[in-house]
Amino acid sequence: MLGLYVLALGETGGRYESEILWIQWDDIDLEGGFLKISPRLRVALREHSLRYRAAKYDGQPSPWVFHHTTARRLHKAGKRIRSLYSAFKAAAERAKLPPEFVQHDLRHRRVTKWLADEKSAVLVREAVGHADLRTTMAYTHLAREHRHGRPRREDVGDYRAAGGGG
Repeated sequence: MLGLYVLALGETGGRYESEILWIQWDDIDLEGGFLKISPRLRVALREHSLRYRAAKYDGQPSPWVFHHTTARRLHKAGKRIRSLYSAFKAAAERAKLPPEFVQHDLRHRRVTKWLADEKSAVLVREAVGHADLRTTMAYTHLAREHRHGRPRREDVGDYRAAGGGG
């Protein structure tokens, strides 16, 4: 479920982990596009749905997209996952991402990408829930940099020399 969670954070611009973890099956209409998602997330959600939507826990399906599939000491199968923070951190470490990389960076990536793709700043603001358009507009300098080039070779070299990347 961690892969789907990371993809959902990165593709929807979710504010924080709990916003994604509160999604219920009834919130999603893959055919009608009720939850605006990328084709990649749509495929991942469809596969996840086939595997878990009809699964029964104590005779009942779980209403939660992100739910525990087995019972353990601190949680019950079918109940909503409250946090994937530790799993996310461990995966980021295994991927050798910089230690300061956090889940919220995926939200920044999404906002910057939408603005770099010249999406309406007003629509981006609405999609990510910024109260003030100025917050969204603060990303425009990043979007301009994103449009005008790729990382410099020396930047990539420094990152790899420091133990990052692969």
